[in-house]
Amino acid sequence: MKRSIPWTAAVVAFLLALLVASMVRVGPDEVGVLTRNVGFGSQGGVVSEDFGPGWHLNVPMIHHWTILPARVRRVELTKDPRHRSPLGDDALLVQSSDGDRVIVDLEVFYRILPGHAHKLVQDSGVGDGHVRVLKSLARDSLRVVFGTLDTEQFYDPQARHEKSREAITELRAALAPRSLEVVDILVLDIEFEPKYEQKIKDKKLADQSGELNKAQARSAKERAVVAGIQLETTKQVKLIETTAEAESARIRAEAEKHAAQRRAEADLYRSQLTAKGNLAVARAEAKVKRAKTAALGGSGGANLAALEAVSKIKIDSIAFPTGGSDWFDVRTMATRLGARP
Repeated sequence: MKRSIPWTAAVVAFLLALLVASMVRVGPDEVGVLTRNVGFGSQGGVVSEDFGPGWHLNVPMIHHWTILPARVRRVELTKDPRHRSPLGDDALLVQSSDGDRVIVDLEVFYRILPGHAHKLVQDSGVGDGHVRVLKSLARDSLRVVFGTLDTEQFYDPQARHEKSREAITELRAALAPRSLEVVDILVLDIEFEPKYEQKIKDKKLADQSGELNKAQARSAKERAVVAGIQLETTKQVKLIETTAEAESARIRAEAEKHAAQRRAEADLYRSQLTAKGNLAVARAEAKVKRAKTAALGGSGGANLAALEAVSKIKIDSIAFPTGGSDWFDVRTMATRLGARP
């Protein structure tokens, strides 16, 4: 029994190794294509099916699997080798519509059409053979499309972008039968041959100089407009200040007039009250005088006069007869002085 354990373990290990060797794994962002090396009729060759992520049977010597990326990939066409991936290649050389040679750096983004990986292998073979097909067709289509631009238009980003959209349409039509799809085209840089580059730079400088002159003329015109606005503004400010001063003077005059009118009305009212008071006093005094006159006109008046006369008499200056007299009789004295009984 002890000797049979190593043999059992060895058998299990062998079976596990055989099982692993008989399976192939397709990753989450990959697609598998199966080729049967042994078969009769339709059973041999590339299987007309794409295999998704997971483990699949792989019988050695009979099955051959091609694992391809299902994600979007990028192919760089650039003159700088440092910026190229293993799929990249040299920059695109285009002749403009007016005869200048233009070097265009760009990137082409593509993917395998979903469900067409097995057709791609049938058409282009295993591995990255389809990339060579892509670059060949891309160069042909892009030269034709970008070749419709003249030299000046290559400097216009909007014109280049519009042509890249047109190139996408053309390239999709060319690559669809090869089971490939262009997702996008990105133009990175352009460059002309040295003699044309200097010629274009000189023209650009001349154009920029002309634009500068135009801008300076517009600036001078705008400064004149601003100066006119400033003069008009100053005029309006002075007019507003003059109007404000006149309005202020008018308001002050109105206020003074109103105050003088109120003072005159107050003085008039006070004079009227004073006159009424004086009139009342005069009337009262006249009434008293009339009452006194009426009182003096009767017997009371005579008696009052006699009493007033008696009060004025100085007794110490009168000499009376020694024989006696009735002068000291008050009644008699009053009668003699005009008093009435």
